[in-house]
Amino acid sequence: MKRALIALAALLPFGAAAQAQDSATGFRPHLAQEVDIGLYTVGTTRATDPARRGTTTYLYGELAAGLHLAPNFSIQGVLAFEPIGEGDALGGSPGGGTTFFRRQSAFLEALFLEWKPDADTTLQAGRFVAPFGRGHHDFPGILTRIRAHEVNAITDSLGFGASHTFYSDLVWGEHDISAAVFTLDRSFLSSTLATRRSCCDEAYERFNRNTRAQGGPGNTGQLDNAALALDGDGFAWAPGLSYHLGVLTRGAGDDGTAREWGYTAALRYEQRWSPTQRTLFFAEGVQFRNAAARPRTEITLLSLDPDTGDEIEDLLETGLRERRTFTTLGVQHRIGDWRGTLAWQRDQRKRSVETLPTENYLEASVGTDLPYNFTLDAGYQYGRYAREDAAGLGTSHALLLRVGWRGL
Repeated sequence: MKRALIALAALLPFGAAAQAQDSATGFRPHLAQEVDIGLYTVGTTRATDPARRGTTTYLYGELAAGLHLAPNFSIQGVLAFEPIGEGDALGGSPGGGTTFFRRQSAFLEALFLEWKPDADTTLQAGRFVAPFGRGHHDFPGILTRIRAHEVNAITDSLGFGASHTFYSDLVWGEHDISAAVFTLDRSFLSSTLATRRSCCDEAYERFNRNTRAQGGPGNTGQLDNAALALDGDGFAWAPGLSYHLGVLTRGAGDDGTAREWGYTAALRYEQRWSPTQRTLFFAEGVQFRNAAARPRTEITLLSLDPDTGDEIEDLLETGLRERRTFTTLGVQHRIGDWRGTLAWQRDQRKRSVETLPTENYLEASVGTDLPYNFTLDAGYQYGRYAREDAAGLGTSHALLLRVGWRGL
């Protein structure tokens, strides 16, 4: 990783040279920022498991900023806000009560140097979200984007990335290729901010900085993980159509036994009916082979003692083979400032041991744009989820509310 940091520092002279070169053009270094944050409330009115019932309120979103030192060189950062408890961003387990900002946190989702040697090429070095899935960034609805983020956002990536517009045509559209090589960030940048951990609370999904001992895919300490993506839009023969294709490979950490592979494909199509009405159709499929890098696990085998006939328990260590498929289908119709969204998401996890049932979620919501860049969305979610303390599926019904603000 020292070599990666040396290479990261080596990009600084490019920025200094560019700044000197453009000093005569009137360029002034400046800071640009964008905020997209929401106050979410998930009220689970009915659920098979009593612990899931109740109301949870939290902040979820991001503050992005770029320090532009030259026309083609900048330092980019993204500060993310979300609860870091297990499942908290999707309603969690309020235990029949009401929770406000429980395990609320903030952390640096990205901090990288960005250099644009020409109008079609962008180079990055630092901490970023690897180019793989698309839905976690732009799904409409209330919880659809959050659920996609928890499944296929390749965060905590430390390394190098690049994107290039390799084809542009008025008829056949514009097409970009993005690539990254990275490792799981174990530096102090992976620590959380603005939160305190209660003693012995195991519900925290992240709190301290990443370590080698925690394992997981990509946690190799080497730049032997990679992502590649293709994006296209601007087709004259199909206005409003865009696509995304991606492939991912991550090595096994200390607890894994195989390399993980991921594949994704997404389509979006917006049909404009009039100046005030339009309909957006969106779909994305993501699949991970050897999900979580086939971690080691122990299973209990029962046998009979040949002498006494008593049952004997034997522990067998094996790799947990999993193929995880996450699918989203949805539609949103807008009339002026109003919108209505219907989305279905499925999370299927086929395992060799410790099997899990397939989860399904259906969300319907209506929303409107308000003055001063505020938005308001309200909806309903029906869920069929995998129960944690019992076998099979549980059923949940939840009311959803989001008050958002987006601005510069």
